[in-house]
Amino acid sequence: MTVQTQRRASQRKRTASRCALATLAVGIGLGIGTISGQPAAWADTGHAESSSAAASSSQSHASGPRKAADGRDIHRGSGLATARRSTIRPDSTASQRNSTRPASASAVTIPIGAPTPDAEASATSTRAVATTARKTTTSAALAVTVTEPTTPVPPAPLSPIAKLIALPGHIVNTMLQALDMTTAVSGPQSPLDFNPIDDLFFAVFRRIEHAVGLDATPTTQPIPPTMTYTGPTTALTPTVAQFLNAAAAEYVLGGVPGGLRPFTVNGVPVTSTNILSGERAQVWVTPQNQIIIAYQGTTGGTNLLFNPLIAISQIITDLQIIYTDTTPQAFTDALAFEQRVQDAAALQGYSTSDIFVTGHSLGGWEAEYVAQQTGLGGIGFESPGINTIVAGNGADSGFVNIETYGDPAAYFSTDLPGLQPFMPSYVPAGGSKPHYGSIVMIGDPNAVAPLFNASALYGYGPIGDLIFMVDTLGNFFEHHLPGMQAYNLDVDPDPTVVPWLGLPMGPVETGYGALTISQLLQAASDAGQLIAP
Repeated sequence: MTVQTQRRASQRKRTASRCALATLAVGIGLGIGTISGQPAAWADTGHAESSSAAASSSQSHASGPRKAADGRDIHRGSGLATARRSTIRPDSTASQRNSTRPASASAVTIPIGAPTPDAEASATSTRAVATTARKTTTSAALAVTVTEPTTPVPPAPLSPIAKLIALPGHIVNTMLQALDMTTAVSGPQSPLDFNPIDDLFFAVFRRIEHAVGLDATPTTQPIPPTMTYTGPTTALTPTVAQFLNAAAAEYVLGGVPGGLRPFTVNGVPVTSTNILSGERAQVWVTPQNQIIIAYQGTTGGTNLLFNPLIAISQIITDLQIIYTDTTPQAFTDALAFEQRVQDAAALQGYSTSDIFVTGHSLGGWEAEYVAQQTGLGGIGFESPGINTIVAGNGADSGFVNIETYGDPAAYFSTDLPGLQPFMPSYVPAGGSKPHYGSIVMIGDPNAVAPLFNASALYGYGPIGDLIFMVDTLGNFFEHHLPGMQAYNLDVDPDPTVVPWLGLPMGPVETGYGALTISQLLQAASDAGQLIAP
């Protein structure tokens, strides 16, 4: 019995030792897997209506900010992300990141300046991290430098299967063009004309605003501080028109931005759709071989015909940002998709400086967030303020918000006065929900008066709240849709949705559509339209 007991005790010890070794081996394996990079599912190469929800849910990194090779978060577009942009893209708008200083209490100047010592030190750190990343075979974007081609490869044509999958959307869109629901330069012209109905509706709406006194000039309306841009204007970026058409195409089922081609992998367009979070994006390539990631705005326009459920998630996302100080899952999904696009683009010869982001409304919100977290340049249209805040709010970044006077979406923020007290208190160039990136205002400055006056009635009983909600909704449809921005920016919309809905107001900024990002900043600065975020 004693011998048998000793044998059993010895077996238990060996079993415990084996379990401990197995646990240690699993731990080491998981640790190596964690630091060795991302899983192989780097991009969703499905068709325009395919879902990347599975790919997103299978990647632990998809729900958070990008990490450096040492595992630390690159948080809120600072640190490593900023250094990487200034190192890789010395002649771009990102190189102006350290060149902003206040000129006065109501003006900010962006002079030309050399990189600061901190930027140089950060850039050195970036190179060290990239070297480490290559040694550990991590799939982080910084490490994709050894085997990538030196010249971007033009996007391959769509495969026969991809063309077949996209065909129903194109057919439906052609029918919608005939009904004047969408329009494109190369599409059929509708015999219908809804403009008289639109004009009558907004004429009545304006008359009601006047009768109630909402169009009176406010006596206490704050004036946001302007900025003065003195940086270079030679950086090559997509034009304002290319950004706007890419953003507007997200509202058009089967729509293709004029002059752009889909970014493909093996002949299949790289897209992302997550019905649960509301994130949806497509990727386009300009004739200059620059990539534009375009994020979809709320409801997706005529895409509702094929994917109606995503609108629910998108509306919930809108409300989450407005009513809380949290970051929605759609934003982190948008960031994860950008990372996958960047990895795929690197294999085709594109550098980080060739990638830009855009979007309209919710899509502009997502583009804002991605630009803040990565340092990418781009343009957001009618994008509200965001809950993640960085020093300077990206005033000297390569990302720009184009906002229309009177559009409530632009004023869902704390750095533009118009919806207080519904929104948190207005703070010049700041607050709890500021924009990321400088702001270019277009349209009629007087158009914000009804919105400002109606907001003053909010919180004063049911009647005041009702007036506020009705006027906000009316101004939303009057100023928000891409066709209104196309009018003020001198852009021929190609494509756009419900081109007749809205009331064009204010001057046409002749030639703005052909400007690059830095040229836009210069023109807006000269015109007094550049606002500090």
